[in-house]
Amino acid sequence: MRGQFEELGIRLVAISPDTVAETEKMKRKRRLDMLLLSDESLQVADLYNVRHDRAFVPVRGPVRPLVIPTTILVDGEGIVRWIDQTDDYRVRSDATRVVTAVRRALGLEEVAG
Repeated sequence: MRGQFEELGIRLVAISPDTVAETEKMKRKRRLDMLLLSDESLQVADLYNVRHDRAFVPVRGPVRPLVIPTTILVDGEGIVRWIDQTDDYRVRSDATRVVTAVRRALGLEEVAG
């Protein structure tokens, strides 16, 4: 799938509420070849209104809020072109669904219906 994103000129960026150290550890452990950023203060989550106020996970001490798993397609001008979101923190967007949405946003695939 990654190759398909690259062919479309898409840069993948993941933003996590984890600390910088936790984010780097995850990147190494999962061998992620993408930009992985820390949003420990949830400023980006709040900007996109994806903070999950009713879900907290205990982490070495006090609990901290989660972020609703969300995939956002932002174009070169910063305009949000597509959003995919779930209420279940364990579920992420399906890669095929995301590629289809990107292709549609770029005018490379017709919208059904």
